[in-house]
Amino acid sequence: MTQKTRRDITANEALPLIKEAATWKGTTYALRGSASTKGGSGDCSGTTFLIYREAGFPYEYQTSGTFPAYAQRSGLFRLLTATEAVQPGDVLSWPNHMAIYAGSALQKEDATTQRVNANGKNWTQHNDIFTATRPNGPAYMPASLRYWRPDPPKVYRYQTSAP
Repeated sequence: MTQKTRRDITANEALPLIKEAATWKGTTYALRGSASTKGGSGDCSGTTFLIYREAGFPYEYQTSGTFPAYAQRSGLFRLLTATEAVQPGDVLSWPNHMAIYAGSALQKEDATTQRVNANGKNWTQHNDIFTATRPNGPAYMPASLRYWRPDPPKVYRYQTSAP
């Protein structure tokens, strides 16, 4: 049996992921896994899985807790090193959470969110990820990695066998 050579998807190849993620905006959070539904309800692992599948980058459903081990053994994702730049379409993985990095590939309406701080001062949040949040939290949405979590994620890039 011949081993297929795999390579990273490019940022341009990943654009369908970002476009598909944008269509999930407003999906209510509920712990649904692979039964997540666009416009209905879903969680971080289910939305990520279904967005990837719909964009043409399928993998077996994994919870956020099992995703890192699956990524390593499946050969469908490569863990980036700390010196490699994150690109649109990469999966951001923390213990018990996942998100999709969008970078500057966000559509204009998703690139920023207007916020008000505790002192009533307006400020602009610059978004670069799509994520489902938590029970009773905001719906699936664009967000800012900088403000999302203090601990850095592991970053995984999808691998394709295409030339």
